[in-house]
Amino acid sequence: MPYDDPDPTDPMTLTGVELACDDPGAVRDMAACFIEEYLRLGLSAEAIAAVFEGGEYAGPTLARRQLGSEAIAELIAEHVAIRGPRGARVHVDQRPHGTYGLPVLER
Repeated sequence: MPYDDPDPTDPMTLTGVELACDDPGAVRDMAACFIEEYLRLGLSAEAIAAVFEGGEYAGPTLARRQLGSEAIAELIAEHVAIRGPRGARVHVDQRPHGTYGLPVLER
């Protein structure tokens, strides 16, 4: 199947949906999910902060703009305390334009 011509019947097609939410904690919960996922991928606290500060990704950028850099730093510290730093165990390459690569997945 061509990359630019997805099959509408393919159940594995990634589909994003926007949901309106009146809960003021929703953005904080979203940021916490991003942080947990990045920690599980092996990013260090500094690399996670760079993702939020970089502006390349819509979700983390929105969270930083709404919550502020200090709140994001507190969330990162909170989740690192819970999960522990994994960055030393998993090698993550930061690439040009702010993207990341996991060499273990690219073999």
